[in-house]
Amino acid sequence: MKALIVEDEELVRELLASVVGREFEFDQVEEASDGEAAWDLFQAEAFDFVVLDLMLPKMDGLSLARRMLEQKPDIRILVLSSECDDYTMREVTRSGVFGFVDKKEMTLEVLFAAFNEVSSGEVYYSSNAQEVITRMWEDPEAYYKVLSDREFQVLRLIAQGMDLEASGQELGISKFTVRRHKHNAMKKLNISDEASLVRFALEKGFVKFKGGLDWTEVSHRKH
Repeated sequence: MKALIVEDEELVRELLASVVGREFEFDQVEEASDGEAAWDLFQAEAFDFVVLDLMLPKMDGLSLARRMLEQKPDIRILVLSSECDDYTMREVTRSGVFGFVDKKEMTLEVLFAAFNEVSSGEVYYSSNAQEVITRMWEDPEAYYKVLSDREFQVLRLIAQGMDLEASGQELGISKFTVRRHKHNAMKKLNISDEASLVRFALEKGFVKFKGGLDWTEVSHRKH
């Protein structure tokens, strides 16, 4: 069996590779420090288990995971990230990966449990991730339950600092249509001003101001 560790921080990558190689029955453990290098390795070799960070250079971890699953639907992928907000968890649970560990609770005990479960084909989410997912499921006002696809797209662009005209050009609609979607989104979310809108987007994780992560092409659906 072969495992692939994808992590841009060298010390973390070495730790993960050491745990996987020494404590679990893998004949080979390969490492990659960015998304493109990982994708090249994945295409060249037959891996059974992948551990990857979301915040990767050159290709973000979520896009990488989706490519891997498209090519090999039964691949067992465990995601690691310090991002454990609503948007991140929403997209991770919809991606098809087997598990997620919040790096803020990444102890050896948690890693052992996650590696054991996911490499065996079971689902594993660390405690913080479970709390976020449960809260969203139980909240009838969760953003993905109240916003349309277009309202969500407009909200993200406005939060990124685009004005109405630039947002319209990005989406292929008029600035007047953007204004209407913005108004409807703010009304549904009970937000009265643009500053609060931006704050909401940042809190929920819609906008990422960290290098290596680009989810602008990730679709937003209600299921």
